[in-house]
Amino acid sequence: MTDTWFDEQQELGMNYSVPALLRSIYAEQRWDAQADTEQTLCLLAELELAIEEMSVKEKDLHKRVDLLLDTFYTQWLFSGTGQKVPEYLLNNISYVLKMRSGTSTALALLLAHLLERAGFNATIALLQNEVMVHVALSSEEGYIIDPSSGQQSWYISPENGEEKEQEPMELIIGDEAFKLYLAQQKWSFIAAEKFSHALSCVELLMELLGDDPYERRDRGYLLNQLNCPKMAKDDLQYFVDECPDDPTIDIIQSQIEELTDHNNILH
Repeated sequence: MTDTWFDEQQELGMNYSVPALLRSIYAEQRWDAQADTEQTLCLLAELELAIEEMSVKEKDLHKRVDLLLDTFYTQWLFSGTGQKVPEYLLNNISYVLKMRSGTSTALALLLAHLLERAGFNATIALLQNEVMVHVALSSEEGYIIDPSSGQQSWYISPENGEEKEQEPMELIIGDEAFKLYLAQQKWSFIAAEKFSHALSCVELLMELLGDDPYERRDRGYLLNQLNCPKMAKDDLQYFVDECPDDPTIDIIQSQIEELTDHNNILH
């Protein structure tokens, strides 16, 4: 694998026109030098080809949704997991494609991508703080799908405009889907004490968000865990300056004081 190829993949991972699923695949190289991106893309291409062939054969949209979901969950056996597998692995799209199991976020990214390849307007959505997949057949009609189980609910808005009260749903589109993936992966790495991996996620998020104070705070925490106290202090101080009313400010201030004492001892 050449350095030029690697650089091209890095650029693709931050290309905003590239689908969120592909950006998530390329991002794995940032924390896993052994990530086999080529194999992952081949596995994905096989599914994409099968989905496109089904879509050509089934013209009825409702039947096509049923066919694709039945294939995804019954034939290909994708599902959530009850096994004791680290969450950071279940978030990795490469793991999901090989093992057919993953978190709701990773499964939602994959399912929404395949539904889009089938010609649907499919996006990730948050409903009652749960990650779902939303398929819009029109402005009035669509499906909401649980990515871990494949359970679906069909909805249609009444023609008279009198909509029954429904839970608000937030659509996660484009960059926001990639940010959701990175944020979940970041916290999964932190929970597993893989701090350098989590730092890679923060750096990717900051490439998207700039000097976001909350990402600076998280970077400060990680740099402290990685024995970089001076840089950690700078990041935490930035957060304090930018978010003086944050409820965690006293905790952050005490961390800064500890880092200051540590630096003074070293000098």
